[in-house]
Amino acid sequence: MRSRTSPNRRASHRTDADRRQRVHLRDLCDEVLASFHVANGQDPISEQDREAARELMRGVGPMRMLGAN
Repeated sequence: MRSRTSPNRRASHRTDADRRQRVHLRDLCDEVLASFHVANGQDPISEQDREAARELMRGVGPMRMLGAN
């Protein structure tokens, strides 16, 4: 008779514990909220997020080659 437990029970337990990490849960919540907004016809990226991205990109600019002076 076969047992009902998985032969990789330890590996499965480790995966379950990883899924409960705060960072993973935050990412999962963000994905669920984005999916909800898209399903309701809303843009998943807020104007505030777009402005923050624009500000970040202003500081990045094109990269110059090292030693090109």
